[in-house]
Amino acid sequence: MYDTRIAIDRLSPAAKPKIRILFYTDFVGFTGNNGFALGILRDLILGNQPFFAEFEVDLINRHDGGHAANKLTADLLGRYQQVWFFGVRLCDLPNEPENELVDAEVAALRSWMDAGGGVLVCGDHSNPRPVEADPSLPDYLNLGRALGHRIPRAGELREWNDRPDSSIEFSHNTHQPDPWGSDVNMPIPNDLDPYPQELILRKRGGRPHALFQGRRGPITVFPDHMHEGQLLIPERYPAQVWPSGRAGQPKPEIVARGTDKRNGQVYGVTSAYDGAAAGVGRIVADATWHHYFDLNLWGFQKGGEVLDRLTEYYVNLTLWLTPKPVKQEVNAQLLYWLSHSMSVRAVLPEGFRVPGITAAGLVREVGGQGVLDDLVWPLEGTPAVPGELLLGAVVKESVAALDGGDVESFDSVGVVERGLRAGAGEYAAELRAALGELDGLDEFISQGLR
Repeated sequence: MYDTRIAIDRLSPAAKPKIRILFYTDFVGFTGNNGFALGILRDLILGNQPFFAEFEVDLINRHDGGHAANKLTADLLGRYQQVWFFGVRLCDLPNEPENELVDAEVAALRSWMDAGGGVLVCGDHSNPRPVEADPSLPDYLNLGRALGHRIPRAGELREWNDRPDSSIEFSHNTHQPDPWGSDVNMPIPNDLDPYPQELILRKRGGRPHALFQGRRGPITVFPDHMHEGQLLIPERYPAQVWPSGRAGQPKPEIVARGTDKRNGQVYGVTSAYDGAAAGVGRIVADATWHHYFDLNLWGFQKGGEVLDRLTEYYVNLTLWLTPKPVKQEVNAQLLYWLSHSMSVRAVLPEGFRVPGITAAGLVREVGGQGVLDDLVWPLEGTPAVPGELLLGAVVKESVAALDGGDVESFDSVGVVERGLRAGAGEYAAELRAALGELDGLDEFISQGLR
């Protein structure tokens, strides 16, 4: 997926940082279940690892070996940097009293997420409440609710207790029509065809969210499905749940939308919460796990453009959810590589901006915009200094450090700090010079016009 031709020389001899992902489910596995499986997703992620990190993917079914035999614990969560939830069950039942997360699991998740653990939360449409379920529960419960609705913060980002359901009248249908006029309300052949839905991406500064930035432009395709779930944005953000950082309180936002192909209504498909800006884990919420299941990926040609674009999204997701300590290790790998790049070294004498622009282009090719963003500014908020100037300063500091010692003594955090300070200082000097040029400009204008 990424252009490895420009990343085959002078890689860091230090061990690659490992990014460990847990797929936590209560039904699906890597194979079987008529395509309700995650094998293709796993293979796409592992088959497209960047040179600067090593991915590991495990799957744990909550009920393998007995009802709720595999609960979430602090020890289990501590083995992973992120958890992707793919729940199917609705609620506790008399003979299944722990389908839902119990208090100890919620507490373990909260501590782990507060320490930086990343979460993908998925579900699907609602079904009527099972007849044997607690009658005080709502009439409609969403698929995946049992695992999803109590996850700290993430559980507030999806509808769990109401429609949309699977009926034609109340469903969210993103099926892209095929050339043969198949009924878009039927899962077959539309889930299996090679025609993805087209996304509407939220953009800021002309760019979509880092999750949807590909090497060759925005990622505007997703698998489609005839009855997706519903994303939510909380109405209130109590400080004890949604913390603030030095740049304020980050809030979740819908970053991609899909269109109902029957009536033109627009629905949220993906939302993102940048918890790293408040010192906690990032979260991505999805309207349906059909965007990840084998059933909905089978129709896309291996090596074809659609599957390549989806793979970019899945790898972007993996990297974006990675906690800060591991990102610092990723940054160290990238800085080592950039510092030995002939393309970068050729322009090092040209101040900060030109090396920064060169380095940024290389990082986009091998890691995407999200990785570049975290390298340019691994701090909270948005930098007031131009990114290319900051990156150029950091790279020059990295070159100086590596030319003066070996990789064992390479302090990437110190390099980044010195580089950011140098870049900020350079920008301040530029602004002071520009202000100096404006001194006396009013009088010059007045005299010149009279």
